[in-house]
Amino acid sequence: MFEELASKIDNSFTIRLLQEMISIPSVVGEEGALAEYLRVELDALGFKSKLDEVEPKRFNVYGRMRGEKPGRRLMFNGHTDTVPVCEGWVTDPFKPVRKEGLLYGLGSCDMKGGIACALTALKAFVDSGLSFKGELLFSGVIDEEAFSKGARAMLRSEYGNCDAIVLCEPYSGDEAKPIPLGITGKVLYDVTVKGRAAHGFTPNLGINAVEDAARIITSLERLNMRRHPMFGQGNISTLKIEGGYEVYSVVVPDRCRFEVNRLLVPSESTQSAVEDLEALVKSLDLRADVEVRTKPPQYEPFVLNKDELIMRIFDEVYREVCGVDPHYGYASGITDANVFSGEAGIPCLHLGPKRGDPHKPNEYVSLDWLPLVTKMYALIAARSLGQD
Repeated sequence: MFEELASKIDNSFTIRLLQEMISIPSVVGEEGALAEYLRVELDALGFKSKLDEVEPKRFNVYGRMRGEKPGRRLMFNGHTDTVPVCEGWVTDPFKPVRKEGLLYGLGSCDMKGGIACALTALKAFVDSGLSFKGELLFSGVIDEEAFSKGARAMLRSEYGNCDAIVLCEPYSGDEAKPIPLGITGKVLYDVTVKGRAAHGFTPNLGINAVEDAARIITSLERLNMRRHPMFGQGNISTLKIEGGYEVYSVVVPDRCRFEVNRLLVPSESTQSAVEDLEALVKSLDLRADVEVRTKPPQYEPFVLNKDELIMRIFDEVYREVCGVDPHYGYASGITDANVFSGEAGIPCLHLGPKRGDPHKPNEYVSLDWLPLVTKMYALIAARSLGQD
């Protein structure tokens, strides 16, 4: 049965899809054309597909195929947006280039390569005529590189009711990119410091909001950061600061605002993070008033149980296809799994082609990994939904 499924995998189909998707710009905020492309491809495979307009001209795309009997619902998920083009590309980021076993192009790794593998696996699943129960689902969601609006919209839809999700993120399960058994959360501090204006020649008569903000920022290393046995400690990074005059004037600035990114480990929350920073501010005995808030995006950390069915199936399939045991780890970063698993409790497997410098110029994907990942996707689907 599984041999028949594997024989139906068309790796040239994967390359065609990936090249065509790279040629469709889908920078975050401009995902509409790629969503329509995926809808057409899903229709061609025999899936019942639909577009969902999350924001004007920004569509999630969904596909569904039902088995012969009720059963588990397994979803393959990818985000359709890419980061914007950055400086340093030596080729056109929207023209795929094959060279020395790599395929270059914006989104090739993160994560159009994984989406191409998923669609090829779905095609093999259909072409094999494999009998299955439950539902095989696909979702292509917007905005992962920004606020995860697409992921949250998916959860509000009928497609949010699923038993497991395979995220086509570039986690190859080797030593360089272990399969996450958990991912940190994130909070974005939005801090306003309110001082008192005075003439810049008599600063003692005012309260300098910029200087008090600087005291907070330079003291962030003292912030109470909890440790987790698997994740270790989160981190912080000041992302933005604004204050002082817009038009030159010798005035003590009465207001300053800054933003700090903080990664959270399990046992930390948005509330505890705010309390931590408020305690730090209080300890500095500043003259200015300080207001600590948070702003989107924010995400919950999560830990995945390795005994989940999707993980047990993956572990078996990985050893069968790759000939080695997969590496597992705990990741510092954010994916849509922070929404699917961290907020909704859906078990999420991250698996995709070996990564090649995402979020940097000259992004690429390793072509050798596309057939391996495609076969794993197909076998995971078959063993998750098989007629056992």
